[in-house]
Amino acid sequence: MSERTTGTGEAPHYDLAVVGAGAVGALAAYYAVRRDPGRRVAVITHAGRGTGATRLSAGFDTPTGHNPAQRALAARSTALFGELAAGLGDAGRAPVDVRWLVTRENAAALDATMADGDRTRPVTGEQRALLDRTFPGLAHDDDQVLLSTAPMTVGQPQWLADRLLDEVLGHPDNTLLEGFRVTEVRRTGGRVELVAADGTRITAAKAILAPGPWVLDGPVAAAARERGARVKKVVAFHIMTPPPPGAPALVLEDADAFLLPHHPGGHWIFSITSPDWDRGPDEPLAIDARDRELARALLARHVPGFLPHLLGGRVFSDCFTPGHLPVVDTVGGDGVVMAIGGSGSGYRLAPAMAEDALNLLDGRP
Repeated sequence: MSERTTGTGEAPHYDLAVVGAGAVGALAAYYAVRRDPGRRVAVITHAGRGTGATRLSAGFDTPTGHNPAQRALAARSTALFGELAAGLGDAGRAPVDVRWLVTRENAAALDATMADGDRTRPVTGEQRALLDRTFPGLAHDDDQVLLSTAPMTVGQPQWLADRLLDEVLGHPDNTLLEGFRVTEVRRTGGRVELVAADGTRITAAKAILAPGPWVLDGPVAAAARERGARVKKVVAFHIMTPPPPGAPALVLEDADAFLLPHHPGGHWIFSITSPDWDRGPDEPLAIDARDRELARALLARHVPGFLPHLLGGRVFSDCFTPGHLPVVDTVGGDGVVMAIGGSGSGYRLAPAMAEDALNLLDGRP
């Protein structure tokens, strides 16, 4: 195997190597440089910037969590997004009104998920009228209610990852290595050596591995499996009719699905829970008959007027962990940390995941 090395024959060396150029990896690199502008950082990706889950994420940020740890992460990420907006001038986020369709018996449980202490409220007559105009044929069962919360946010995950990487690469000693698929991470002479599939190698004092849906096909695969990580297909259909100005998002809470207005694309994003587990990102992925049947059944039940506009969509993989709680932990000793398990919420939890990973490396609480 050939190796690309420095003129001295040694592999290039950095203070920090970040594997993964999605939301978590870009944030980790950005935070590292913000803390120490002199820290030499290499961001490594086997493809390009924001590939995979980050590129295809809807960017819908509902600050909720189904257990205290997840709620704490969500609340901290919300605060960190605010700091990002202040530091960058813009974090690519905009408010969106949210309405929830949930069974009465689950309404209290929904309130308990709110990380910011918000509580649901019955929709007003004006809000219901807007819902009826926005979602043609809107209907629900007798035991279901429509509720309202404070506005939440919709972001631009790929735009944000690119913006953060531009900040990192604005420092001349930092670099982005594309087409570098890390297959092995090992310790050599007190350094962390990262070896690519073609034999290329670099070294770093420390490393953060944020491989996203490629977690089970790389150097942290064994550690991830030990912690219960799996990958599954994620599907979001496009409803090809323009959302009206001020259109709210509608969360079908009991079905773990949502309808989100996507004004730049002139359509709606209809996210459903695909039943396909163990489908990696390098496999041929497509919306299949089961996905479409599930989507059509939900629309027929709740928004039948959208059925003629159910055309196409986006499909990718993501890493899911037990309890949908991300795993940020050392791998094989100090100096190497993995940040995995977005569980379909990687964008909205990414700031806290990245901060935790860097704190672990830097010895901070």
